[in-house]
Amino acid sequence: MDLRSYNISEEQLCLASKLACSGLLCYQPFVFSNDVITGAGYEFAQSAEGAGLVHTNRIPKEFNLKSPGLQRHLIDSEIADDFKVHNEQLSSFYQSIIDMTLSKTGEAVDLTFADVGSNCGYFPLELSKRGAKKVVGFDSENYTEPYKLLNSILSTSAEFQHTAYDPVRGEIPDAGRFDVVFSVAVLLHLSDPLAHLAFLGKMAKKALFVWTPTSDDGDDELVVRYHSQNRYYENSKFPHCFDVVILSPAMLRRSLELMGFTEIHELKNTPAGLSDAWFEKHTGYLAIRPDSVSE
Repeated sequence: MDLRSYNISEEQLCLASKLACSGLLCYQPFVFSNDVITGAGYEFAQSAEGAGLVHTNRIPKEFNLKSPGLQRHLIDSEIADDFKVHNEQLSSFYQSIIDMTLSKTGEAVDLTFADVGSNCGYFPLELSKRGAKKVVGFDSENYTEPYKLLNSILSTSAEFQHTAYDPVRGEIPDAGRFDVVFSVAVLLHLSDPLAHLAFLGKMAKKALFVWTPTSDDGDDELVVRYHSQNRYYENSKFPHCFDVVILSPAMLRRSLELMGFTEIHELKNTPAGLSDAWFEKHTGYLAIRPDSVSE
């Protein structure tokens, strides 16, 4: 999301840089200025986790330049141009998700939205820009400050709730129900992907969009594959310790059908989006309930 036309103040740029360097505003693609840019697009394109998520010259004095945490986030200046290009592609990909969803569900002004696992709020912010009746992001990490900063820049009203999905009860406390629910790159980090998917289905009144890494099993193979454990959540115990979990496309689609979604659209790549190779390893489905099927 390019924010350069919003007359961002120096104070806001410094805060954005501080939040990015601390890891709270780095994963999703935002362009605050020519020298404050964030996003995981380069890492996705290179399949190189650790290559960097932040391009900035405004590093707060309190940060140790040699600390592993800061080095994890900052890119090498030599890749700055590629970094920018790939994050533009990631932003285009995110926009394609929103565009496809609204093309099937109707105007944002008539709908309420939830983004479960929202990170710092790209989807809620964009939907709020488009006039959504209500939009709430949920995440187990506390992204209150990034939401506050981005809302102030964009003059939006995206809400954030710092609350975690409970794998035992299969719910997010006080989540409520929304017309449209988004889940982007969340299922792979959960040991109970089908139970979580069922929760998302109950949360969504009209439509559910899910994007997740998928396996290359056959068209009819209903498969869930467990890979890495405790990759990010080192305190999680069995059976909730797996955080790289891959579904087959057929399992994802069949799950949506079993929840009563009767119109299922697959997200297609766009020329300005991520690489075709990325789409070969991930699947995005927009599932719509029968009482809200578009004409």
